[in-house]
Amino acid sequence: MDEKEKGALLSIPERLSRPAAVARIRATLAALTDDENCVCAVATRYGVLCRGFTKLPDEDFRSRFAWIASKRPGATREQLEKCVSAYHLGRQETQGAAICCDVETREHCACDGWNQFDNADVERFCVEITGSRVSIVERTSAVSSAARAVVAALDESRRL
Repeated sequence: MDEKEKGALLSIPERLSRPAAVARIRATLAALTDDENCVCAVATRYGVLCRGFTKLPDEDFRSRFAWIASKRPGATREQLEKCVSAYHLGRQETQGAAICCDVETREHCACDGWNQFDNADVERFCVEITGSRVSIVERTSAVSSAARAVVAALDESRRL
């Protein structure tokens, strides 16, 4: 195999289910968090995913987290982001979630978590965050094909 053919093979994206692709992204993001910075802070720092806290202008940020901001009227944006990050980390810990995106997917308190991203977004995030090119394959289509085959077989056997 010559170098040109090897390059072509390397450019073929790996086929993954959406949950597998999200798991890959989750593992990388979890490694970038620490005791003071949730994934929102990481997304802010690196400009990935939803862009974290930076996606909201100050007024919207304070409104979204009003129960935190109202108790700290003189706090800077940076101070509020630290508080919100601690809040997310606490929720994540109490629920046994790897990252706050997982909690938000279920609870929708600050955002919609993974639900806000379509498959094309997840594929792009895999490249941006993990460095791997993936193609999301729908497991439901494989199940549907299998189900159609079973139904067809049953229909055929009834005709015999």
